[in-house]
Amino acid sequence: MKQLLHEYAGVLAVRQARLVLGASVVSMVGDATALVALLLKLHEEGHGPLAVMALLICFALPIVATMGLAGSVADSHDPRRVLVLALAVQAAGAIGLVVAPSVVWVCAAAVVMQTGFAFANPVWSAVMPRVVGEDLSGTYVSLAQGMRAVASPIGAAVAGVVVEHWGSRTALAVNAASFVGLIGAALALRVGRVGAPVGERERWRRSSLLPRDGVTVLRRDPVLATLVFAIVPLILTIEAVNAVEVFLVRGDLGATPRQYGMAEACAGVGAVLGSFAAAAIRSRPARIRGLLLGIAVVPLAQIVQGLAPTLGAYAGAAFVVGLALGIVNALIFALLLREIGEVDRGKVITLVSGLSRSATIGALTLGGVLGTLVGARTAYVICGSAGLLIAAAAALRVQRPVHRSVDSDSTQWSVPTGR
Repeated sequence: MKQLLHEYAGVLAVRQARLVLGASVVSMVGDATALVALLLKLHEEGHGPLAVMALLICFALPIVATMGLAGSVADSHDPRRVLVLALAVQAAGAIGLVVAPSVVWVCAAAVVMQTGFAFANPVWSAVMPRVVGEDLSGTYVSLAQGMRAVASPIGAAVAGVVVEHWGSRTALAVNAASFVGLIGAALALRVGRVGAPVGERERWRRSSLLPRDGVTVLRRDPVLATLVFAIVPLILTIEAVNAVEVFLVRGDLGATPRQYGMAEACAGVGAVLGSFAAAAIRSRPARIRGLLLGIAVVPLAQIVQGLAPTLGAYAGAAFVVGLALGIVNALIFALLLREIGEVDRGKVITLVSGLSRSATIGALTLGGVLGTLVGARTAYVICGSAGLLIAAAAALRVQRPVHRSVDSDSTQWSVPTGR
């Protein structure tokens, strides 16, 4: 614990890291505020589930569509320039949400905002290990994930209060204002471009709409590739139940709105604790074992949720899901940032983010279909069972390189790292 706190202090001792973390938390609060405000706005205006689904797809689609190009740009262009331009696009989209006169314009503004995010996010992920130092990159990821996990429920609470007293436009304006800090943090960065200098035309020639380069880099490390391609379908099974969660908790378990919120809070608390706890896992083998355990625990807890006889049992399982997901999210990005070379990080991060959002889009449909055909409880059990099969397949696949380890102190694996 003392060592962990020392590493947290080491990250926070870096001025640029403090600026980015602080601005990111404010931005995350703004993001959560905007999403809740938009959902409340659609409900207040009498729109149905199709409008909500369209909005959520608009939030995810730009990240999927640009995952090849955004990764190439992140790795081959000046990071500060890309960040400032991308954040300006995000801010413009956020302002568009404030003034949008209809659902169509809301969706269009969301696409603009998320396009900016799609280009900014991989740059932050690629440059921050260089800011804090490679040895503290895993600690930085855990700290950032934990702070973001705290920021989301705060933003949701802020949205509820602001919308109730001042309306949804004020809440959306809060989100637009939250980009000021991030733009300031981007301008304060003192990190140059990675790799050898090349001409502007050459850099754009290297950019690709498809994430082929990211796939190529990731496949150099079979273990990491296996873990990433196991987590993506797992996201599908995890997020699919979001579409039926309210029917299980409010319907089958008879929870009040307040109790429903408390159950959600249990998952949030678990995610925060998991994100911070992941910083204590430092070696590559330990991180891989933690990931394999986490992706097995999540679907198992989902099955328990589906079979839960009481709200208390459901909330306990929700805490376990959040805890395991917090650990998995922090560990996978810690591994990627540690094992992938500097010149390729952006490509891989955008690939992982794009694949994750693709799974999210598929989950919206899968959850609705399962909930309609088999009911909420059975949907949880089906998704959890599928998740267990995915976890078992990943564990078996990863074990092959494990047995070829040749390092006597068991701190390294005999697998190419792509560095």
